[in-house]
Order: sequence, then C-alpha cells, then structure tokens
Amino acid sequence: MNLNILTSKEFERHITEIMKIKHPITMIDAIVMYCDEKNIEIETAAALVSPRMKSKIESEAVKSNLMSKRNRLPIEEDEL
Repeated sequence: MNLNILTSKEFERHITEIMKIKHPITMIDAIVMYCDEKNIEIETAAALVSPRMKSKIESEAVKSNLMSKRNRLPIEEDEL
C-alpha cells in the first residue's frame, strides 16, 4: 500500500480540500471519505492527524453533541 503522503501537513491539505469540495461535511467525514477513496485503514490515517485537526474534530463533536466539552478525544499527542 503506497499512501503517497509524507507528512501530517500534506494529509491535512487533502482533507481540507475534500471539505471545500463536499461542503458541508465534517472533518471526520472527510477523513473517512479519503480513507475509503484511497483504500486505507482509518488507523493509518489517525497517525497523520495533526493537533490542529484534532482540535477541529473535537469542536465539531461538541457542536454536534457527540461529546461533552469536558471530554477529550483519546488521541495522545505522542501518537501524532
């Protein structure tokens, strides 16, 4: 499997582009869509999620009442 993605910054650029094209779409939905299109595992993409993306995903989850403001996503900073 060749991801052709070298950095989190490049991954974020691809996800942001999907979000612009498919607007309105959440970042998590864009990541899932990207993984489906590229035939890669979500866990592989999780390693490329930047701290800025994590923050955006948390904000979207709180806004959608999928997560309370007190909770945090279980992604450790050292995993990024």
